[in-house]
Amino acid sequence: MAKETEKPFNLFVYGTLMSSVVFRAVLGRRLVFTTADADNSEAFLARQAELKGYKKISPDNTYLYAVPDPQGKILGYLIGPLPGECMKALLKYEGRNYSRKTVTVTTRDSVYRAIAFIGKRKQLEHSFGYQFHDPLKQEFLLRRKIERVLLEAEREQLHTDRKIARRAIAELHGSTIRDLIRRHFEAGGISDYVIRHSIKDAPLRDFSRIVRDRQAQDVAPHYLAMVLRQVIFNELEDQLRRDFRYELDRMALGDRFYERTISSLAALQILNSRRELLDLLVGDCLTDLSFTRNHLVDFVQWAIIAADAIYEPALAKRQLAFISANRTGGRTPLGAELEFSNIGHHVIRDPEGLAFRDQQYDGFLYFPDFGLDVLTWKLGGHVDDHHEKASTRPRRGFYEIALGSLSIQANISKPITNDPWVLAQIIQEARRFYNIVPHSLHVSMQLRSTHHPVQSRVLPLDVMKCLFALGGDPWPSNGGVIISRLAHDEIAHTEPSPQMLFSQISIRRSTDAEPSDTPGAPEGSAAGGRYVQQYKFMRLSSAIDYEPIILALKGLQISLRPGSFLMPSQYKSSAKHRELFHSLMAWARQPTPITATEIGNLVDHAREGLLTEYRRKPAHDVTYIDSCLGRLTQSLQQFNTLLITRRKS
Repeated sequence: MAKETEKPFNLFVYGTLMSSVVFRAVLGRRLVFTTADADNSEAFLARQAELKGYKKISPDNTYLYAVPDPQGKILGYLIGPLPGECMKALLKYEGRNYSRKTVTVTTRDSVYRAIAFIGKRKQLEHSFGYQFHDPLKQEFLLRRKIERVLLEAEREQLHTDRKIARRAIAELHGSTIRDLIRRHFEAGGISDYVIRHSIKDAPLRDFSRIVRDRQAQDVAPHYLAMVLRQVIFNELEDQLRRDFRYELDRMALGDRFYERTISSLAALQILNSRRELLDLLVGDCLTDLSFTRNHLVDFVQWAIIAADAIYEPALAKRQLAFISANRTGGRTPLGAELEFSNIGHHVIRDPEGLAFRDQQYDGFLYFPDFGLDVLTWKLGGHVDDHHEKASTRPRRGFYEIALGSLSIQANISKPITNDPWVLAQIIQEARRFYNIVPHSLHVSMQLRSTHHPVQSRVLPLDVMKCLFALGGDPWPSNGGVIISRLAHDEIAHTEPSPQMLFSQISIRRSTDAEPSDTPGAPEGSAAGGRYVQQYKFMRLSSAIDYEPIILALKGLQISLRPGSFLMPSQYKSSAKHRELFHSLMAWARQPTPITATEIGNLVDHAREGLLTEYRRKPAHDVTYIDSCLGRLTQSLQQFNTLLITRRKS
């Protein structure tokens, strides 16, 4: 156990902590290699040092352990003096198979006493083959193995030995590498054979299939611009995770949540704040390279170089500090899916593009050819034709990002946050990032066992009217207003039978082997996954303030526990479902103002749920709840003003 008050100490490292990335992630300090760089209390100089009387072994073929050997010596770094507060983090990182010991090490100029973490021989003998629980160390070593395979692939496929080329190949195998890492931690390990064949057996993505396709040539600049922007985002997010892993780990919500949420949000905010520079770089690349002369990997390499030019650690640090200062907390896990289409819902109604044609992307028909199904994995990018989400065949549909997706093919995902502010921020930043017309937004929440929905229960009509006034896209029409999400038949249909995509209950998995609903299983889990309520009624728009809507939906779900609305079977079997459907559709075509009583009902139901979110108590500060519900009231009053103004005009 660490002492209550640790004194400053020198540290001798000889394994993974020699990496500046790992050192930063564990201790939140920078490891530097020149005296000039050790210019403040956050930067520590690494000096080459030698420890005699020990040798390094690796009985598990994974981790390095120093053990006594009279003839041995170990080369490493001497670092310090470090603040005493660092010891607690080191003890946690090194784990059960190491003990700290004071040793004597030699540098070029002197001899020093230092702390070293030495392997416990008896523990190692007992633990041989034991599955160690140190994810950061495992991830670092696994990535080293992947890096070696990428080097082999680069030499065989590109006949080069350049780090930029290797990084480009990694981008073009991005979803494969993600799956390897995920399966490693889920299965307790993954073989070198699987790593090698998963990467090397897959052909390097290229657009050679369509390079002589005239229609593809017309839309290629738009696809290539999307490729460039996506790779720049990917690389910035990687840099953030490398440089600020320590800060990110302290904002993380645990294994149940998507680990890249905060770093993705920060990367999007940085790029959106430098939009002119980003557009300029993309334009330069499209001038320098050609769809007909170059290959996809050339564009990816260009984007990596651009990302390195854009990235500024100081700016990234400020952005992370901004996010940390504005988080609002919460308990209910949340997620979102964003749909984009330049021709709106026509991309679904006219899948062959006979009457309506997207001049920029042709309905994302060439999405896989440009490797975008691989490059967009961090944001869960895919083409959705409302029939199947995972398909290798060319087809037209929405471009959808499913935030928190771990595998579109296996339908595995995690919630991205429990914080309505964070979710609202990443929705708007993702909307701004893509040069595609935003279409719709689905917000999901993972439900605790005490909040399970009642499948046949519906929300009151006045609450539904309020929600559509807030998020259903009120639209000027013939001297009045309509609710376009309903009146334009985007989410409501009468043929072949009446239905409405307002809310839908599903069961989602976060691993290949989700725990069953057995004693001791996580709260909110069902057989093969967890209950999720997804609200599908909202327009994706810069004009909508999503934070209070997300908070209100959470409160309504907790207090009223509504089920799915509206499935054809519900319409057929339930009079109350039919009545609500027809009343809502009639109002959507000729909306009337929301009364003070109706607004009050929405606010009261939402507040009731929010005050009991976690063990019958609020999960947010009550002042924050009231502030958001106040913003909701103002938005509904603005809706009423719009109705009155349109009627007068």
